[in-house]
Amino acid sequence: MTDKDLQRGVFAANRSQLVEDNAFFIVPPYKYDVRDDERLLIPIMQNHKIGFVNRQAVPVVEPKYDVFNGNVMDETDFVKVGKRYSYGYSRANGEVQTYDRYKWGILDSKGNIVMECKYASISISDDKELFTLKDYDCGYSVVTRDGNEIVPYGEYNIIDGYTKGYARVKKGKKWGIIDTDGKVVLPIDYDSIWSFHNRPDLNSTRVMKEGFNNLRFYFVTGNLNNPNISHARRYDTDNAYGRHYGEYAGTYAQDVAGYSDDVINDAFDGEPDAYWNID
Repeated sequence: MTDKDLQRGVFAANRSQLVEDNAFFIVPPYKYDVRDDERLLIPIMQNHKIGFVNRQAVPVVEPKYDVFNGNVMDETDFVKVGKRYSYGYSRANGEVQTYDRYKWGILDSKGNIVMECKYASISISDDKELFTLKDYDCGYSVVTRDGNEIVPYGEYNIIDGYTKGYARVKKGKKWGIIDTDGKVVLPIDYDSIWSFHNRPDLNSTRVMKEGFNNLRFYFVTGNLNNPNISHARRYDTDNAYGRHYGEYAGTYAQDVAGYSDDVINDAFDGEPDAYWNID
């Protein structure tokens, strides 16, 4: 391998890292052929503002946005766009401290405005049918792509984006899970639910309640694997007992029943198959 080959390899690795970090190369138009771009909306920058053209280089959205997120690969896709705005507070010494924020909106594959730029954040469900909106003043809500309200503002303190038909919600200090109709499928009385938003690789998520850590919510069934927690082992919040996983990964006792390495070692003498002997 020559030095030139090594340099090319390093460049390819660096370019891959940039793409993974959601960064983009900015090149002049004469060095870029949009016909080779697979996106239906191709971002451009002009006078420090972002707009979009189609694959024929015809302007579709005038440059007026400060940021964007997402790629439109087919007609069902959306792209999130944001506009920067500044606000300030007067400090005790009389000086004004200023900050920058973004107001987010949504464009469809043709560049039409689906949601105006006014939200603190927007999450699009993995089936592209639901939008979880966070308003700067009103909090969270959920609407369909047609604008029909599924969950009104003020119902929950936090609503995650939807993945596999479910979303985490928080009311007060407790967590639960709702479905795409806004129906509560896991009551809002759990201490913690591990985030599964944008994790299509997961089949379940860990749920904790009153110190029990071997509960899991399964997306296929829409319920807990172990609603009766009488066999669950309580973890000690003062140490790491019951928090280690991985030694018995691949076993039913850990991956499905949710028992930790410590519990399997203590209760089953290090034999995860002994789980089947539980009465």
